[in-house]
Amino acid sequence: MEQVTRSYQECMERLLAQLEAEFMAILADPKLDKQAKNRRTKPLVTKKQILLNTLDALKLVDRSHDG
Repeated sequence: MEQVTRSYQECMERLLAQLEAEFMAILADPKLDKQAKNRRTKPLVTKKQILLNTLDALKLVDRSHDG
C-alpha cells in the first residue's frame, strides 16, 4: 500500500508543479488586471488545496493501515 501512496504522491507533485507554473504565468501576464488575475487563480488555489488534502488522506490511510 505504501508504494501506491508513493506513486500517488509523485503524480500529485507533478500536478502541483503544473498548477504552480500556470499560476505564475497568470500573475506574470501584463494584460490582466488584478481582478482578472484573481478570477483565474482562485480555481488553481482550490485545486492545489484539494490535491494536498487528498495526499494527506492517503498518508493517513497508510498510517492507520500499518497500525
